[in-house]
Amino acid sequence: MPRLRTILMGIGNILMQDEGVGVHTIRAIEKRYAFNPSIEIIDAGTLGLEILYILQDGVDNLLVVDAVMGGKPPGTIYIFKNEEVKKYYLKHKLSAHEVGFSEVLALLEVIGKPVRQNLVLVGIEPISFEVSLELHEKTASKLEDLIKVVLEELRNLGVEISEKIPS
Repeated sequence: MPRLRTILMGIGNILMQDEGVGVHTIRAIEKRYAFNPSIEIIDAGTLGLEILYILQDGVDNLLVVDAVMGGKPPGTIYIFKNEEVKKYYLKHKLSAHEVGFSEVLALLEVIGKPVRQNLVLVGIEPISFEVSLELHEKTASKLEDLIKVVLEELRNLGVEISEKIPS
């Protein structure tokens, strides 16, 4: 049985405070955890359509982490799965990377390479999009909760997770 290709992808602009929460989250996870079977962790930043080149060889499980404008109080954590993810990105085009991501999902279908099993979006309601490399302090205070949700979703995809031993 071939190994499943699982990707953890953070998207967002780290120059715009909470817009970059997806990237900050996956970077923290990559530093602290090991995965079995191994997964690909991709900082897609604001790549937009260039994400298509990363995914065009096929992906079984794609877990995306991003800022999510869902209309709930700041710090609310969201989980969308499969068609819900596509609907979210079609309705909430907040920035260039999100327009590109909804197009990537559509183009993957057109070329016959859709996400084969699970498409998951884990996000958090942002507070601020000010120019800053740091998350807003309230968003930063929820980062550990967001990481826990991402790790649980990876476990749901059959990934075993262990903490890395500091060297």
